[in-house]
Amino acid sequence: MPRVTIYKHSAWRFLLCSLLIALCLPFTSEAATSYTVSISGADSYTSLLNEHLDVVKRSKSDDISAEEVQRLVAVAPTQVRSLLATEGYFTPVVNATLDQESTPWIARLNIELGASTKIESVNISFSGDIEQKNPRRIEQLRENWSLKSGTTFRQSAWDSAKGDLLKAMLNRDYPAAAIAHSEARIDPATNTAALVVQVNSGPAFTFGELEIVGLNRYSRTMVEKLNPIKPGDRYSQEKLNELQARIQDTGYFRSAFATIAVDPAHPHNVPIKLDLTENERRRLSLGLGFSTDNGARAQMKWTDRHFLGKDWRLESQLRADRDNRLLGGDVYLPTLDNDWRPSVGANYEYTNSSGEATDKFRTGARLISPDKRNESIVGVAFLADRQRIGNVFSNNREALIASYTYTVRRVNNLISPTRGYYASLEIGVGPGGVVNKKGLVRTVGRATWLSPSYGRFQAVLRGQVGQVFGANSDTVPSDLLFRTGGDQTVRGYGYNKLGVAQDGAIVGGTVSAVLSAEVIYSVTPEWGAAVFTDAGNAADSWKGFRLAQGSGVGARWRSPIGPVNLDLAYGHDTKDLRLHFSIGYGF
Repeated sequence: MPRVTIYKHSAWRFLLCSLLIALCLPFTSEAATSYTVSISGADSYTSLLNEHLDVVKRSKSDDISAEEVQRLVAVAPTQVRSLLATEGYFTPVVNATLDQESTPWIARLNIELGASTKIESVNISFSGDIEQKNPRRIEQLRENWSLKSGTTFRQSAWDSAKGDLLKAMLNRDYPAAAIAHSEARIDPATNTAALVVQVNSGPAFTFGELEIVGLNRYSRTMVEKLNPIKPGDRYSQEKLNELQARIQDTGYFRSAFATIAVDPAHPHNVPIKLDLTENERRRLSLGLGFSTDNGARAQMKWTDRHFLGKDWRLESQLRADRDNRLLGGDVYLPTLDNDWRPSVGANYEYTNSSGEATDKFRTGARLISPDKRNESIVGVAFLADRQRIGNVFSNNREALIASYTYTVRRVNNLISPTRGYYASLEIGVGPGGVVNKKGLVRTVGRATWLSPSYGRFQAVLRGQVGQVFGANSDTVPSDLLFRTGGDQTVRGYGYNKLGVAQDGAIVGGTVSAVLSAEVIYSVTPEWGAAVFTDAGNAADSWKGFRLAQGSGVGARWRSPIGPVNLDLAYGHDTKDLRLHFSIGYGF
């Protein structure tokens, strides 16, 4: 009989035994090694090293070999020295060891920082038009230089100082300016730095005529009236920004970009190129929303940018939420010869808040100045309302008031600011007579400050104070009185839940004050965490006035439409927690 079958069984037995032997033997590839990193002596720079050192970042890996750990520890001193050099420490002593007896292994980095490097001298020289014609500007730029002699040299501060110097020139007069040479000469023996910066300003530029691109639906005259720049004016980026802001504020254009061609060979009377993207003439918008103050909201807007066949813009809306109804509209007229923008409007509103139901009618006219940084608004308005509190109280009130509001904006971005401040003062006067039962004066002051960033931290402070003089809440319409509480005033309380108690309801008072302090920690450039405390109230007089406090924590998202805030706040008076959602800063 053939022996092939016996051979096959033998082969299978051999393969099976080989597999069993292979499984029983240890793996030839090296097992993964776990380790931790201990850094001592780096003081406040420990977080910098933890964030950037490869030996720290790789310690979280699950598949690192023993040879790779040893390599990372060996190169760590070089990386430490490079990182500390950016903070002004050029002669640190770094000792790196790897303790393989511990489980897990411990990579120890012992650091002696040594002396920090101080700036010994600063030499800033200029060439070009600025050297010949603008010595006072040179003196000012040198005075504004941020890295003074005697301060610690840091790479980030060095880069920032050069950037600020160049930006100050690019933004005004010299858009072709450039840093021709820069050098930080470090002397490790004396721990000193000598800074040298050479700047070529290039020629001084002046503006020319306006060249408009993308204008089809609307008149050129309307755009030219908004231009604050005259041919021959000195170049200014701020003026270009103002032109863009004026154009976009009209509502006729989706976008506006103002630029010039920066050619050092042709610096005089350079044409301004204005690229426009127009909005459609008519638009119907439908929207749904939600607010923690007023619940779900539905809204319809109708916009006509050629109202009655003229360059008038009608913006009307119908809005309804849980407690409020609004029907109204505004007509924005063409800019006047002095660049002020007139408008007229009227609206009817029904509100039901904190036990007070009010039917309100308002109509008026106003003029707005063109400068957004220093904005003035002059207006006149007639207000009438009918106030009801349950079945026990009803009151009709009306007022005719002229007002003036002045607002200062010093922020780095009007849409999504990250630093700077807003401040405004509003004064309204209504003389006693035909409409007003009594003469009245209403004043409101507001301010919001966004601090510079201190590392990852930033502070936001807000304040408001207001008072109505000469009249009381029985004769003044509710829109001229004060209530507070809610998403952007005193968090931890419901919307307009702080005010004057009357017959089981909360109504407006003649005095009000609100204070707020907030600290934001940036987790990423877009996301942050906040802690805050607010205090505020409204009353009929300052006598016995008491601030209601709310405190809490929140999340922040720097979105394209402005800062988005989600807060959880505790009302110290009510002992309740409330969730708040809002967009932007304000009251």
